[in-house]
Amino acid sequence: METESLRTAALKRQDARFETAPRDGRVRLMTWVGVLVIVLVLSLGPGILLFSATKVTPGFLVSMLLPDGLVIVLLALAWMSSRIQNITLQGQLLSIKMTFWTARFDLNGLRSAGLDAEVFKCSLRTFGNGGLGAFHGYFWSKRMGKFRGYVTDTSRVVVLRWEDAGKCVVVSPKDTEYFIEEVCKRTGARRQN
Repeated sequence: METESLRTAALKRQDARFETAPRDGRVRLMTWVGVLVIVLVLSLGPGILLFSATKVTPGFLVSMLLPDGLVIVLLALAWMSSRIQNITLQGQLLSIKMTFWTARFDLNGLRSAGLDAEVFKCSLRTFGNGGLGAFHGYFWSKRMGKFRGYVTDTSRVVVLRWEDAGKCVVVSPKDTEYFIEEVCKRTGARRQN
């Protein structure tokens, strides 16, 4: 009965929209290192070509530079798709808006919400983006187990845990306190300290 009344009250609440936290130093560093490595690798082909060949035909030059151009376009698309636009609570639905899609999680059965700046220490990415503009995808750590992450600042992390022990989502809203307060009001989840 209590769960149903919370669900009804949550549906009557206005949508709450949260900005994501600014990218922290770790995310910026991973982005720049990734870009630098790709630029270095891409410059090897044309560099070797220019130093080794005295006569380069236009067709050969295009065939050397075209793959590099495609990689640059793919890199730009990957960076754009890694942008976490915002986080929204609609009733008891958590929506995380990315550039090209939206991840949605039903908050029904949410057990706890709390801050945890240690989440990404010693965690492994099993699938997803590991720092190019953000951390998002599937992760695992000995302490946390499996979790989904949508994080732009690894020091401002809110962990959402469901009653189902295998379900855990990690986000980084700019205003963590207000986010936790709203989630707890809408779901009856306890605040984890």
